[in-house]
This record gives sequence, structure tokens and C-alpha cells, in this order.
Amino acid sequence: MGKTREEIIETLGLHLEEEYNLPPLAARIYAILILTDKDGLTFEDCLERRGASKSSISTSLNLLVNMGMVTYFTKPGDRKRYFTTAKKKTFFLSKLQESRKRVENEKNIITMVMEYHKEHCPNKYEEGRPKTTIYLEYMQKNEKLLNESIEKLESLLEIKS
Repeated sequence: MGKTREEIIETLGLHLEEEYNLPPLAARIYAILILTDKDGLTFEDCLERRGASKSSISTSLNLLVNMGMVTYFTKPGDRKRYFTTAKKKTFFLSKLQESRKRVENEKNIITMVMEYHKEHCPNKYEEGRPKTTIYLEYMQKNEKLLNESIEKLESLLEIKS
């Protein structure tokens, strides 16, 4: 038997907290928006589903909007704002781009340290070179895969725009 909606919201919320440093309430609201079958949820919907204070819900929604993870829209004749996950620049795309930047930075730092060791500590350089070479090969493959995935997502977003 599959997990219930609430169990999935909690599991996804914990993941978003840990992996992306979101506050607990913002993570749960984002999880709810991912799992809803509606076009968007109102502030009142979020308030009802989480049972938190109005100011906490408002702060969390504003954070998610400012991070570009959530957008909102209005309906003709309705003054309410409807919140939904961002479509244009997807959460997945921004996470892949962040991962690529981390990989690039780490490769540069490792290379800089190895160049320093090569010039100033040849024994340390020779000792660490085999392990470092294997790790840098992994990083290069990871970077290539990230670039391919980013290109595919960007292409998909261009088609849907």
C-alpha cells in the first residue's frame, strides 16, 4: 500500500528542509503545492491545511515567491491570489544549475591545491595524484551529465513558453 498524502507531504517537506535549507513550514507548503490537484491554492487553503498562524503562512509564502519556487495568479472577478509552483524557471533547473556551480568550484579548488603541491610539495603531489585523478574524472563526468540535463530542461521550457 502506498503512502498517504500527509506522509508524502511530510517526507517531501523533510527532504526540502534538509537538502535545500527551507524552513519547516515553507517546505510543507511547497510540498502541498506540488501535490495539489488544483490549479493553485489560496492563502486560506494553505492556512487551513497547515494550521499555522496567518503571519507564519504569509512569511513562508513570501519566502517561496521571493526564491522563485512559487508564483501566484488571480482569477477574473476574484480578489484572491492563487499560489502554485513556479513553471517558467523550474525548481529542478535551478537546483541543477546550483549543483553544476558547486562541481565547478570544487574542481577549481582541487586543481589549485594540486598545482600548489606539485610546485611546493612534490611528495604530497605524487602521493595524492592517483586518488585525486579518479575524483576529478568523476567530477568531470558529473559536470557533463549536469550540463546535458540543464540543456534538456532549458529546451523543454522553451517549448512550453
